[in-house]
Amino acid sequence: MADVFAPFVAALEDREAAARAHKAQGGKVVGYLTNTSPTELIAAAGAFPLQLAAGAEATPLGDRYMEDLFDPIVRAVFEGLLAGRYDFVDAVVLPRTSDSVQRLYYYLCEIRRMGEASVPEPLLFDLLHTPWYSSAEYSFSRITELKAALERATGTAVTDAALTTEIIAANTRRAAMRGLVALRRAGRVSGVQANQVFAAKGAMAGADFDAALAAVLAAPGPVSEAPRLVIAGSPLDTPALHALVEAAAGRVVGDFHEFGEPMIGPDVEAAPDPLRALLAHYHRDVASSRTFPQSPRSLVDFARACGAAGVIFNFYAEEEALTWEYPAQRRALEAEGIATLCFEGQPHRADGAALAAPLADFIGKLMAKVAA
Repeated sequence: MADVFAPFVAALEDREAAARAHKAQGGKVVGYLTNTSPTELIAAAGAFPLQLAAGAEATPLGDRYMEDLFDPIVRAVFEGLLAGRYDFVDAVVLPRTSDSVQRLYYYLCEIRRMGEASVPEPLLFDLLHTPWYSSAEYSFSRITELKAALERATGTAVTDAALTTEIIAANTRRAAMRGLVALRRAGRVSGVQANQVFAAKGAMAGADFDAALAAVLAAPGPVSEAPRLVIAGSPLDTPALHALVEAAAGRVVGDFHEFGEPMIGPDVEAAPDPLRALLAHYHRDVASSRTFPQSPRSLVDFARACGAAGVIFNFYAEEEALTWEYPAQRRALEAEGIATLCFEGQPHRADGAALAAPLADFIGKLMAKVAA
């Protein structure tokens, strides 16, 4: 039987392949970072939206310019940009919803100004994540500026009709991804498999992703009865931690971070003004590390919806925002009878030698509690 997850694995093994093919056919490619980049707007400008991702762990070129305390994914992307990995990319959208991503914008501007390397044009999306009317109006001006910048970069005018078409396509994709979430919560898709789908979404052409996900939804796997766990914290664009959890007889049924369910969000109501509707979605409905105010209840509700017995927090050594929320989140979860385990100071790719024993102990205790 064919492996329905093979297209996602292949996309992750060569993340730039589809975008390069689009470029070779005369198309434009716009890179982006974080789930607060409006990919519908990029696509409406006629470009392939490519989510830039970490490559090699070593960053000798980036180390010349960048301080140590940068998100490791951002640091690796900077390395790739300096090394020419993205020499086919026409521009890069960088939202200010992450401190590291915002600073990357400034670094790239300086690199270009000084002529230190040939890097794509950086485009700042100055999206505010405070829930005020004034923030929404400010951000609408900024997405209007981003639209104009994308039109200049691609040579294609963004019409309301084109943007509405891309919003409808994205809504259809969100519905399919909710189907994937339902299968995972039913124990019929593993955490590793779900992470592969989430991480590959930004590397595949929309139609190819849709077809591959439809095949997954049509062939759910057998039900797993393993202890149900949620992973929260720093964004995980690889399934290394998921694989360790599942090797220890656990099951990851939810991801409360950028490369998980939070990337889906509700549908966008395009009418009557598709650009304003798109801004409302990214301002109101897509969380980031700069969302204010934040409530620990959102994670509790998410864990409950997943039927999770425990939540595993994983924070990069460079994490400087999400760790502030952890104490309140832990207390709220434990008050609801949901166990927690926290890994702080972690590298980008989970270290099996360091994490295997505490994971086995944590999951073993959950299993013993169920058996008692």
